[in-house]
Amino acid sequence: MTSSPNGARRRRPVLVPVASVLAVVGIGVTAAFGGLKEAPDEPPPTASPGDTIDQGQFRTQFIKAIDTTEKSSFGDPKRYLELVVKVTNMGDETASVGMVPEPGKGFRQTGSFAGSLLRTRPEMKSEYGPRASVLSYGIESQQLHPGITTTVVVKYELQPTATAPEEISLDLGKFENESRGLLNQSSEWLLAGEYKDDDGPFEPEVTTRITLPVRKESS
Repeated sequence: MTSSPNGARRRRPVLVPVASVLAVVGIGVTAAFGGLKEAPDEPPPTASPGDTIDQGQFRTQFIKAIDTTEKSSFGDPKRYLELVVKVTNMGDETASVGMVPEPGKGFRQTGSFAGSLLRTRPEMKSEYGPRASVLSYGIESQQLHPGITTTVVVKYELQPTATAPEEISLDLGKFENESRGLLNQSSEWLLAGEYKDDDGPFEPEVTTRITLPVRKESS
């Protein structure tokens, strides 16, 4: 490197103006073609049926999706698209299965498993919304005990004459262990995401997308 008589490094004044000129030219070109545009969001990682999905608090396996008919408590037939899911609670406390978000009604920052079933494609709408529960020996419950793998059944009601989709895709959220507050040293698992502003809606983070074929359950 060449030094000045005083021993200090010579500056290279040409580089800065060139960079500045290029930046100005770039901005001018961008403006000429319609201004700055945001890059499209990258799709989330995908999973296949049977894969173990790490959701933070839960390890989850989507086993199958079936088009099935069963009798209601009044004896009349009800038709459902059912998802059979194996869920392992990795936390230290019993967790709730909770409620599946209804399409078009937004999300809340919940600690329940079903709250992480963010959306489906195609969108599954029903009069009373989707339901999720633990199924064990024919008995339904809402508890997911620590360290235990449990079968959870998610039901989307179908109209009797409706055509079930050939496949269903789900966007899944994840959970983060967050402190309860400065004065409270304990923590809790909550759905990861962010609020758009102080009064805005909660937007959960999509961690995985899974697609399952829908098969007709034989009578």
